[in-house]
Amino acid sequence: MASGEVDVSERVKVVRLSGRGVYDREEIYPLLDKSFLCHVGYTINGEARVLPTAYIRIGDAIYLHGHLQNQMMHALLDGQTACISVTLMDGLVLARTGFNHSINYRSVTVFGKAKRAEDCKAEILDKFIDHIIPGRAAMIRSATPQELNATLLIRVPIEEAVAKVRTGEPHDKESDYDLGIWAGVINLRTHPESVEVCPRLQPDMAKPEHIEQYMAQQSLFD
Repeated sequence: MASGEVDVSERVKVVRLSGRGVYDREEIYPLLDKSFLCHVGYTINGEARVLPTAYIRIGDAIYLHGHLQNQMMHALLDGQTACISVTLMDGLVLARTGFNHSINYRSVTVFGKAKRAEDCKAEILDKFIDHIIPGRAAMIRSATPQELNATLLIRVPIEEAVAKVRTGEPHDKESDYDLGIWAGVINLRTHPESVEVCPRLQPDMAKPEHIEQYMAQQSLFD
């Protein structure tokens, strides 16, 4: 894994509120590892598209997967530069004016060109599952050769990237602090809520330990 800063090109350089921009891999990678859902920007016939999909970071690359006929995956393999964005929302910042309302968040944007990843496909797909639900891959049936052949796995190297983070209280004009208007931050969390059991599950089958551990989490993205 590379260390230090990624390439700080003009398209990742934060201009407004530049102090929020982070270009160090040692700070960017932990943010990427906290989530498993990204939005991918790409083009088809000159038209912009953005789609949500699962991802995993391994080393200095992001991996995406989909069906062999997946339109987005094939578009990315045509040589265009993908734009991959990950956002964690931490709080609603309520200020004394609408202009100064904001959101506390952690985000990463990555640019890179995708290539097919055929080596260790089964192993990487298992890592996908464990990235979302730790301990799950060892509990399920292994993928068949037909399933692996029907799955397209691509690798997007993290060459250009930036993290942007907003934390803290509302920032109002000094003259607005005495207006008698309530202000503050509503902190937000995403957490496991409930389990819906498959109706075809054997009635005496208990939840596995890895599911119990997952449901015990207070927050998925801390």
